Amino acid sequence: MIAEDQLLEKIVKEKKDFKKLLDNHYELKGKIHNYEKRRHLTPEEELEMKKLKKIKLKEKDIMMNIVNEYRAKEA
Repeated sequence: MIAEDQLLEKIVKEKKDFKKLLDNHYELKGKIHNYEKRRHLTPEEELEMKKLKKIKLKEKDIMMNIVNEYRAKEA
């Protein structure tokens, strides 16, 4: 069985859209973290953070589906 890091490297090399999703995932993670470390958020900032979390979760689901497809091929 392929190690997780090796599998991700393989997917990134073969699927350019996966790399974009992965990069965006980390970018969203950073933005969300910046909101979460603040003491108080405006209502607009709260909405923006919720929006970012939804996008991040949706894209993570897409990435996990791709990873699971690759795992199934490797098995």
